[in-house]
Amino acid sequence: MALEYYTPGVYVEEISSGFKPITGVPTSIVGFIGETQQGSLNQPEMIVNWGQYFDKFIGYTVVEKMSPRGTKVLDANGNVEMENIPNDIVSNLDWGVYGFFNNGGSKCYVVSVAHPSKGVDSKELNELKQDIIKTEKEFKEKKDPKKQQELRNLESKLARLLKGSDSNITKEIIGNDGGAGNRTGLHCFKDVDEIALLVAPGITTQAVLLEILSYCETFNIFAILDAPQTLEELREYGLSPNLNGLSDLSGKLVSKQAAVYFPWIKTYDKKSDSNISVAPSGSIAGIYGRVDSQRGVHKAPANEVVRLAQDLEYNLSDAEQETLNQKGVNCIRNFSDIGISVWGARTTITVADAEWKYINVRRLFNMIEKSLENGSKWAVFEPNDVFLWKKLKRNVTAFLSRIYKSGALVGATSEEAFFVRCDETTNPQENIDAGIVVVEIGIAPVKPAEFVVFRISQKAPTVAE
Repeated sequence: MALEYYTPGVYVEEISSGFKPITGVPTSIVGFIGETQQGSLNQPEMIVNWGQYFDKFIGYTVVEKMSPRGTKVLDANGNVEMENIPNDIVSNLDWGVYGFFNNGGSKCYVVSVAHPSKGVDSKELNELKQDIIKTEKEFKEKKDPKKQQELRNLESKLARLLKGSDSNITKEIIGNDGGAGNRTGLHCFKDVDEIALLVAPGITTQAVLLEILSYCETFNIFAILDAPQTLEELREYGLSPNLNGLSDLSGKLVSKQAAVYFPWIKTYDKKSDSNISVAPSGSIAGIYGRVDSQRGVHKAPANEVVRLAQDLEYNLSDAEQETLNQKGVNCIRNFSDIGISVWGARTTITVADAEWKYINVRRLFNMIEKSLENGSKWAVFEPNDVFLWKKLKRNVTAFLSRIYKSGALVGATSEEAFFVRCDETTNPQENIDAGIVVVEIGIAPVKPAEFVVFRISQKAPTVAE
């Protein structure tokens, strides 16, 4: 507003209403990290569909074009024609991103930290894969428990062989922060503000997972973790190789910003023309995105079908899941009526801190906190007085009212669902002198109906008089 007017006339001035709408941040943009066949290293690449990922990180091999008779195809000049043959889906990251987009994911950032090691004997690898295919076929035909155990032993051997080839990426994933433009591994995601979920498909090394958890706790990002492919691998955590040991896995990976899933899923692989075991975390991340878009982040990402999953590494019973669920290990179950579905919605901190037991509660708070941070930057350096307090309270109240109307908060009225305080009680003179303004917020998040109980009794017939 002009302080003085000198020339007679009409003056039009714009006056701010003081209303600064707070917009909810995205909740299902994923950061993927791992090994790829090609592509730039330690550079976050935005990916919005599977085709884009394939072109950047899997690619094609140029080969001589062959006719159906097995002869080389020549062009008009007598030169052999060349063609692009798509490479196979190989790495855990490849399968993770593939499962992500097929299960409802829409956008992610991929950081490739390494290209495949050449240290694996291809002959040994191919022979082992053929043994697995043969044994799996025999088990399906005969349903012999011995064949099932033999199959698991072979798959465990394959996992160890591949892990040996991937052993160098442990340090690569942990990475180093050399500042902007010189970051590697996990630290590359510091250059991307919108990531809400972090996934390292197939990575079950404890050292790497603990680094991921530390990163997620620092930046309010939620991690989706894979349990080891085989129970035998639990020995690396100092746990017994059985379901009792598995139930203690969450205690080794305690965090309010993480969920762990078991078992691995089996999906069709065109190369081997059979089902292979792949880590579930990428598909789970896609389910998070699917639920967020259809229902909202406040809905637990459970009781949802895992698309492309044809079978499971382990088929669990209700009794076997009981302890796992109580300890915060989320199970994927194979039901005859609803198919292969996610059947758990707890964080790994379930036992240590029940306040953050449910995934949807933690992720709802992440969204609200980040939205408030981004939507209130305008208030920095504003005069710290009652006018600022009222503006902040009005903006936050409007934002939480929208959250309440979406069904994310519990309460018959908005007053029951949340409160916002920003006045002289939250901002005494000593806070004002220190340049601090405090807004107190309380919300009642909706929690999932994890146990649906019907109480039924016999009723005696009423006799008319």
